Amino acid sequence: MYNRIITATALTAALFAAMQYFIDDAGAVKAADIQSAPVTFYHETPGEPQLIQLQSEFDFNDYISTGTTEFEEMTLLKDWVYSRISYDLNYDDSELRNAIKILRRARRGDAFLCTTKSTVYMQCAVSLGWTSRLILLKKPTQEEHAGNDIWSNQYRKWVYIDTTWNIHVERRGIPLSIHEIQREWLKNNGRDIEYVFGAGKNARRYTARDLPVIRNDSKIWKLIPLDASWLSYSGGITVLGRNDFFSCCNRNESTGWDPLYVARSKLNWNKRFKALFSRDKKYPPEMLFYDLNRVDVSMVSHKEKQKEHQGKPVEVRLNAFGKNNYTPNFMEYLVKINKEEWKITDGRFMWNPGPGNNIVRARIMNRFGVVGPVTEKRIYVSVTKKKKNPKRGRYARH
Repeated sequence: MYNRIITATALTAALFAAMQYFIDDAGAVKAADIQSAPVTFYHETPGEPQLIQLQSEFDFNDYISTGTTEFEEMTLLKDWVYSRISYDLNYDDSELRNAIKILRRARRGDAFLCTTKSTVYMQCAVSLGWTSRLILLKKPTQEEHAGNDIWSNQYRKWVYIDTTWNIHVERRGIPLSIHEIQREWLKNNGRDIEYVFGAGKNARRYTARDLPVIRNDSKIWKLIPLDASWLSYSGGITVLGRNDFFSCCNRNESTGWDPLYVARSKLNWNKRFKALFSRDKKYPPEMLFYDLNRVDVSMVSHKEKQKEHQGKPVEVRLNAFGKNNYTPNFMEYLVKINKEEWKITDGRFMWNPGPGNNIVRARIMNRFGVVGPVTEKRIYVSVTKKKKNPKRGRYARH
């Protein structure tokens, strides 16, 4: 495992421990972790019993364990959902939003729409301690689709995952968010991107020159082969502001399709002119594709404005909840000073840097046992020489 520092068995134990934290005296599970900025988002709590049931009943945790990086695990989860749930135009179950029920029916041979498959990916990802959300898409020609965004600690960004076609999109080896995919579509119709099908050793890569791609392992590929028009699904991007499908809305699966955030798009002038008169509020991309799990590190001392500290104590302040950053289900800060081991710490602590280069590294751990990306700050403490004082016969410090 790359960024999940506990095993599958330990993860189940961690989830049970989290349940004890999140269950109040009356025996009721506490509400979701509610993110208020830059937009409101309802994160599923690790105390939700159905998260444990999902992991114990289905084998996706074992399936992704062959991944050597966090992101490879995420793509293996995509591959697992694709292989476990067949696609069909099943509109009767379009409101079904419980991964356990969906997967049980899929084992019996039932097939489902893109929205349903995306729900399964999202809830499985959440059970693993990752943050995923539902993305609703619409072509300029009005065809609709659904997929997932997932936050990658490895790449420090959102990445779009499509379990319907079992693909994600990369540019120069970096996986793209749906907003970045939209920019590639508008810029040059995706000339510079790769479509990555599957995961791990079985991954296959297709460029714009390979389109259209026709596969026979899913009905979707027969109905809608992957071609250049696929990118136009990014013409309209809407983010659902919750992933607490198990626990929200009094557990009524047909409700809770809010809040919805429509992303402001740089489409042609005609589209932009019409948007001025639309009743739907549009959100700039930076509000919807904010950072997660980042730790901002600042240091305060009377030498704060100097580039070189003189070995004076400094107060280190850690913040995982900045203006454009949030840490869902935050548990604790971890800090590493120079070559020491990682240690749990408070959001503020005093530090005495020694002579020469000093490095403080910080990251978060959430209640699922997942650690975030590392933030690093360096301090150089100058080593001053002593000169002989001819008047006193001693050495004076410069």
